[in-house]
Amino acid sequence: MSAPVDSPYTMKDQDKDAKALKPTTKSYMNKHFLKSHDARIIRILCEFQEPAQRLNKHQVKGTILFFGSARAMRKEDFVKTYADIERQHAASFDEATKATLSEKLAGFKRVEWMCEWVDKSEELARILTHWALTSETLRNQMSRIPDYLDVCEADALENGQPLVVTTGGGPGIMEAANKGAASVPGAKTMGMGISLPFENGLNPYVSDGLEFEFHYFFTRKFWMMYSARALIIAPGGFGTMDELFELMTLKQTKKIPDLPIVLLCSTFWKTVVNWQALADFGTVSQKEVDSLIFADTPEEALTHIKAFFEKNADGAKYTLPSPQSKPVNHGDAPSPLKV
Repeated sequence: MSAPVDSPYTMKDQDKDAKALKPTTKSYMNKHFLKSHDARIIRILCEFQEPAQRLNKHQVKGTILFFGSARAMRKEDFVKTYADIERQHAASFDEATKATLSEKLAGFKRVEWMCEWVDKSEELARILTHWALTSETLRNQMSRIPDYLDVCEADALENGQPLVVTTGGGPGIMEAANKGAASVPGAKTMGMGISLPFENGLNPYVSDGLEFEFHYFFTRKFWMMYSARALIIAPGGFGTMDELFELMTLKQTKKIPDLPIVLLCSTFWKTVVNWQALADFGTVSQKEVDSLIFADTPEEALTHIKAFFEKNADGAKYTLPSPQSKPVNHGDAPSPLKV
């Protein structure tokens, strides 16, 4: 029996060029919708699910987070940039231009001291990465930490990299850390960037496939902190402070596993934050202040981090709590992340 003449199937067969058909767009291909306010929740879910899939693919279970100023420069870059501005200043006859360049020179001079910490951050990332690739104690520790989102296969740590140096992917201290980690043969290093008007991409030392760009700060923070197992905080500004204090709060409230937090450059951190005053005014405990770790050399920072993992290498097993039960108390062992 032949199909009716007015059947849509007959129409499509007769009109092979689709001149009489209305074009359509699938919802998940509709760029106008996906960029709209109504699709915000979908974009958020993308920034949650896609990183999980990629971290699993690249077998990243734990990270060493480096935070620090994007304004910091390598000494040779500082000298070249400063000399260029000086030449512009000397060649200018416009008073307004000279005043602007004078302010720029003064601003550059204020950050010259950070050149030292760029070099130290690079070296620290290098020796931490080498340790991460060769330490059996660390490998055993990481294999016992549960993974709520299964971002890493169970056997991935046998021949993989237990801890991956991770930064915000920007310049300055972040670039130095990625460069140091990338200098170790066979090592991975990750950058989790954020879309900003003054940054057009990540630094070139981030490993292929581990370059992330987030639109939302909160999804970026989630993924940076989810797998963090050690934290290096170099001198920095508002962004560095924000990330430091949020992680300290998560650690204090046991929302993340216990982890070592090393404040690099004790003079800076003991000057810009009056830690003891926080305890004296009763807003934090003295124990929390005393637990702060300050380091002034890469070797000192490495020693603190190694000591933390060796202290916890007691064979304790981690157990994922069921949604109905309270988390198991593991004593001194790091508690699993609660999501």
